[in-house]
Amino acid sequence: MKHTILLLLIGLYLPFFSTAQHVYTLEQIFELTLKNNQSLKISNSAVEVAKQRVEVAKLQRLPNLDASLTAGYMGDALVIDKDFSSSTRIPVPHFTNTFALEASQVIFKGNAVNNSIANTSLQEQVSLLNMQENTLGINLLVAGNYLDLYAYYNQRNVYEQNIALAEMRLAQIEKFYHQGMVTRNDVIRSELQIADLNLALESVKNQINVVNKQLAMATGLPDSVSILPDTTILNRNLSISSLEASQQTALKTHPAIQSADIRTQIAEKNLAITKADRLPTLSAFAGNNMQRPITTSSPAVDKYSNGWQAGFSLSYNIASLYDAAKNIHLSKLQVDEANEQAILARQNKEVAVNAVYIAHQEALTRAQTLQQNVRLANENYRIIEKKYMNQLALLVDMLDASNAKLGAELQQTNAAINVLYTYYQLQAEIGAQ
Repeated sequence: MKHTILLLLIGLYLPFFSTAQHVYTLEQIFELTLKNNQSLKISNSAVEVAKQRVEVAKLQRLPNLDASLTAGYMGDALVIDKDFSSSTRIPVPHFTNTFALEASQVIFKGNAVNNSIANTSLQEQVSLLNMQENTLGINLLVAGNYLDLYAYYNQRNVYEQNIALAEMRLAQIEKFYHQGMVTRNDVIRSELQIADLNLALESVKNQINVVNKQLAMATGLPDSVSILPDTTILNRNLSISSLEASQQTALKTHPAIQSADIRTQIAEKNLAITKADRLPTLSAFAGNNMQRPITTSSPAVDKYSNGWQAGFSLSYNIASLYDAAKNIHLSKLQVDEANEQAILARQNKEVAVNAVYIAHQEALTRAQTLQQNVRLANENYRIIEKKYMNQLALLVDMLDASNAKLGAELQQTNAAINVLYTYYQLQAEIGAQ
């Protein structure tokens, strides 16, 4: 019997020990996200790939070196008369081999090599800016999840407190009922209210589990960890610049704007590379060749013949006379397109900053208003509760006051959280890391 009770107790308390609870500040969440987020790891890999492409592009400046070694068997020569009536076999050295070494270096190609390297370097900058923009988005996402988690924990506490009040009120109503002071209807309506509150509480607990899973996935924490938000987060002093200053900062520092400007530079480099196709290519070359046997004499001599050469090569693609113009026109159109996209990016950023700035100001006003509403709702609840206990108010008035109190408390905290969220949203829009 004792063993059975012990097993039951272990089964009852095991869920509480299987989940570790830990308080994380928002800054700690950001640090974990930068370190462990899978999306940011992919962005970082893209940056490393872009860096390596720059190193590969720089190889175009190096000379081309080719070395070859051949060995083979050469059969005897056969001399045949004009009328194919007779033939003579002439023995030659059978072993043949060659050693060759060649080098070439592009001297002039319309600066295409330097422009190609510069183009790759600009693409590396775009990859880095994309990673920064992705970081801003991920940080805003985890900030939203973190604040949602805070809101749900607060809702859980509010519902639990209101359930406790409702149960105390139900006990008093049942006492009145047994004394014949209220009807059975008052008891039923109070029980229904408690049931509704418990359902709402269960829904909030489920949302806590869902958001905790999302936040754990984004930060690389194990699923067994229950993330508890810092309860002092709403006490932060937030300061923002004016709308005009925020827009100017966004246009200067946001990765999306910088990326759009660099894409214009990439299009201009592509135009320069395309124009280089109309120019000749000048190269320097040198080479050495040694072969055996010497077959230029008769009979063939089983010795090595060595020769070397050096000089310059000038080549021109004649097809560029009729196809370069269209390619250049295409590149110019792409430059114009990139410029228009950069202008559009600036316009969109100004609109986005304006919208978030207004939303933040509205959130501040709403939070201040709802603070007053909570005070009034609590005061109204105390007055109605006192009247109801003295049989001076109906139960429906009591329930209305209770619902108003619950709603005001939830709205006030949600409004305060929205102030924080719109603040971080504004920081993301202006490009603040």
